[in-house]
Amino acid sequence: MSNIIYRSIGKHIDRRKNFLEQPLEQARIGMTAGQYVSMGILVGMPVVLVTLVLCFVFSRMLLFFIVPLYLLLFVAYPFWKVSNRASEIGKELPHALNYISTMVAVGVSAPKVFQSVSNESSFGEIRNEFYDIYRDIEFFGSDLSTALLRAAARTPSKDLANTFNNIIGMLAAGSDLSTVLRNTAEMHIRQHYRELDRVVDNLSLFAEIYIILAVFVPILFMISFPVIEVITNFFAGAFGTAPIQFISKATVEAVIYLIIPTVSIISLILLDAIIPEDMKV
Repeated sequence: MSNIIYRSIGKHIDRRKNFLEQPLEQARIGMTAGQYVSMGILVGMPVVLVTLVLCFVFSRMLLFFIVPLYLLLFVAYPFWKVSNRASEIGKELPHALNYISTMVAVGVSAPKVFQSVSNESSFGEIRNEFYDIYRDIEFFGSDLSTALLRAAARTPSKDLANTFNNIIGMLAAGSDLSTVLRNTAEMHIRQHYRELDRVVDNLSLFAEIYIILAVFVPILFMISFPVIEVITNFFAGAFGTAPIQFISKATVEAVIYLIIPTVSIISLILLDAIIPEDMKV
């Protein structure tokens, strides 16, 4: 079935340049744009059938919600994976460059260095980028600059692409490879420390906001209103007027059992989104 869909639709997509080619390559999904669209159509058939059944049972409006949602997720998936890979590569880049510069300094050849990085289990996504460089040099006969230029065009990480382009420029100017790599690694490490400082500052600001919203405001609310109510009722009794109730028991319970836990849960979710993965325990 997949082959039939590809011959009917996917093959025509592959003959033309389209916006999915680069994201699919950078995401390493391993399909051409035509194959990816064909797979999406094949998977989408049961989705449409289930949606039609649900529309018949519940409401026709589901057809205008589920099908567009599926199309959106189908198109967005390669871009999401590219973004995720770029983030992972950016975190591993300073350590990988440090590792490479050390090996080059002791006399290991460039192809063997890139092969060693690609086999190192402590590195994640960035291993694939360096394996491609090793493959281009070792099996396709490319020189180092050409292999780095191709890797810069393939990688989803702008930092890694800029690093490769800088290395190409410095090598063209006659600089030593180990010195270039060491200086580049130090630059990325300093940049990483600056980003960590910015994260710490954001966390400090976030902690102050959380203390105000989840601690200070509820305590102020719980203390001030009963005190105001006691004082007001005291004067109301002195002047013979009816007592006033500023806050009910239901309101107090809602603050304690609903609002404060909700603020805390939302704060934890935001905190998890703010903290980088390499800072999480």
